[in-house]
Amino acid sequence: MSIRFAVIGCGGITRFHFPGLTQAGAQITWVADLDEDLARARAEEYGARHTTDYQEILASGEVDAVLVATSGPTHKPICLAAIEAGLHVICEKTLADNSDDALEITRAAQAKGIILYTSYMKRFIPAVQRAQALMPRLGKIFSTYIRSYQPWGSIWDPPPTSRPGNEESGFRQRYGGGILHMGGSHMLDLVGFFLGRPKRVYGKLHTPEWLDYEVLASALLETDNGVVHFEAAGHPLRRIGFLRDGWDEGFEINGTQGRLEFYSSTWDNVDSKACLLRHYDNESGDMTEYRYEPTSPFARADAFFVANMEQGVQGEQPITTGYDVDELIAHLHRSAETGEALEVDWRI
Repeated sequence: MSIRFAVIGCGGITRFHFPGLTQAGAQITWVADLDEDLARARAEEYGARHTTDYQEILASGEVDAVLVATSGPTHKPICLAAIEAGLHVICEKTLADNSDDALEITRAAQAKGIILYTSYMKRFIPAVQRAQALMPRLGKIFSTYIRSYQPWGSIWDPPPTSRPGNEESGFRQRYGGGILHMGGSHMLDLVGFFLGRPKRVYGKLHTPEWLDYEVLASALLETDNGVVHFEAAGHPLRRIGFLRDGWDEGFEINGTQGRLEFYSSTWDNVDSKACLLRHYDNESGDMTEYRYEPTSPFARADAFFVANMEQGVQGEQPITTGYDVDELIAHLHRSAETGEALEVDWRI
């Protein structure tokens, strides 16, 4: 019998998750959104029931798992309620608005024996997975460069009018922060995926005086596999990057026996643009390129999540994935505020 899912939140990101879940064999039985017309339209498309109140879903007894795709500040109450109801959880990134809340969600899932995934789908890009498989051929890792440069237009220039008083921007309300929460969180997840948890962080942030979210985040991250040079930026440069479309994201991992270079295409053009991986092998002197057909990492991630939930196992992606990123974000913020390098206090 296929696992029964509820999709909570029907925003733009779910245009990847709805087909991803169904392709993975899951049955979507409920859909929730505060916009009832939107929830109804999605429900009719997938033969599901709909509601504006996710609590109705949790009390229905008609789902085994939930996909939480709402705005960031709502993740904690929804995830905790779903866990309390005994439902497995896939949550869009970031897991929470702060590391304390992410820790609470993770501990609750562990205590209830719930499978919890934070959907950092870039782990599932074929070129990224190939890179992970090639890591043993690099020898001793001594340096990594990783970044996400996203074309945000003239965000660095003062706007003609400012926000009134202390009113919070819609951007911060939806996502909890700026480029660090958006593109940077994915790159921090890949740091853990490739190199393990960082032990020490030194970070700098830049928030223009007319904004309430950062447009630049830079950090040095000390790991057991060398130092990571990390950067995330929302920028106005129109023709930089792998495909000269302004999107400049990827990593370079250097070891004593070789190098990996990964160049990413934009996250929301998965059906038309692909990524590139280059592997330099020092013994042979060969540079090998790996190119793949465009494919949805969302669908690949959802297939992994659903398969493990059907088997009742967490699988290779740790339950702490979302917490790990949120803890790094918190330490990077504190480092930027104090001007000091900080030991990372991993609490779980």
